Amino acid sequence: MLKKLLFITVLLASFGSYAQGLKVLITEKKKGKRIVLVAENKTTDTLNVFLMVNAQGYRKSASKPVIKNIPPKAKVPMITLIELSGEESTYTYDLIVNEEELDINISHDNQVKDIERTIDGRLVLFSADGCEKCTVLSDSLTKRRIDHRVFNINENPVVYRQFMAFIERKLTSETKIRFPVIWNKDEAVFGYDDLEKTISELAKQ
Repeated sequence: MLKKLLFITVLLASFGSYAQGLKVLITEKKKGKRIVLVAENKTTDTLNVFLMVNAQGYRKSASKPVIKNIPPKAKVPMITLIELSGEESTYTYDLIVNEEELDINISHDNQVKDIERTIDGRLVLFSADGCEKCTVLSDSLTKRRIDHRVFNINENPVVYRQFMAFIERKLTSETKIRFPVIWNKDEAVFGYDDLEKTISELAKQ
């Protein structure tokens, strides 16, 4: 079976991405049909690591956001991918590293309540550093006086994690996480190709 392995980061073209890669190294440990992705903290500080895997050919549980505090010079398993028989297996991931240790001991119920209050009945964009499409869409919505909120996932990783947990039932092994991630009142849209068409759809709501 052909196996493809492609690593990406949210800030692929920016220096920030390169710097994050120097701080945290993602490696894999493979045993049979199981692949464990491990985060290694290369620094002497505790780092908060957000990992979102986009997987195809693995069990559905693979496509979930994971956020953990990684102690200095430590290796911590982040997620286990289990290959499906008879399917081509590929994955990519988005990696965000935060300098400050965050309180991640939040119950799922509280996460749902928190994010529901944030996005209820609203148009919300989740952007990322270096995402030109995110800026273009937000600026266009502002010019057309379409009310919306913007969260930069590099600045608000916990909010983004809560949002991804909230919509996890919508995620499949075929879901490709593209930015901006758009929450349009009651529907999640991952990225866009046609700006004018996207704005027209958002303006209808």
